[in-house]
Amino acid sequence: MSILREKLDLLLRQGAQAAQVELYHWELSRAGPRARLLVYIDSPTGVTVGDCERASRAIEALLDEHDPFSGSYVLEVSSPGVERRLWEEWHYQRALGKRVRVIARSPQGKKVYEGRLASVGEGKIAVELEEGRIEIPLSQVTRAQLLFEPKMEER
Repeated sequence: MSILREKLDLLLRQGAQAAQVELYHWELSRAGPRARLLVYIDSPTGVTVGDCERASRAIEALLDEHDPFSGSYVLEVSSPGVERRLWEEWHYQRALGKRVRVIARSPQGKKVYEGRLASVGEGKIAVELEEGRIEIPLSQVTRAQLLFEPKMEER
C-alpha cells in the first residue's frame, strides 16, 4: 500500500469512528483534474442519510486538517447498498448464507456463479449452486456481490 493510501485509510477509519459508523470500503480515482474519493460506510442497523452526512463532515474535517491531496478532490460518502460488492475476506464472512454472484477467472475465461455463499476461509470461498458446491480461490475472484432477496411475507 502506498504512503498516500495508508494515510487515507487511517484518516477514513478515524472519520468513520468519529461518526459512529464502520468503514466498509473506499476507492480513490481521478475525476478530471481532481481526485475522487468514494467512501462506503456501514452499520449493524443500516445506514441513513444522516449517517452519510455525519461521516462526510467528520472525514472532510480530517482531510482538510491533514491535506493528503496535492490538489482538489471530490468526497462521496455512501452506503454499500443492498447488492453490495464484496472485496475483503470479512465482507464474505458477513455474507455467509446469503445469495451471491461471483465472477472468477478460469483457464477457460470468466465464469459467473450465482448461489448461496456456503463457506469462507483459507483463501477461498465455497458457493452452493443448483448443481452442487464449487470452491473458488479468492485470488481468482474478479468481482463478487450480494444478490437482493425480497423477504417473504408470513401468513
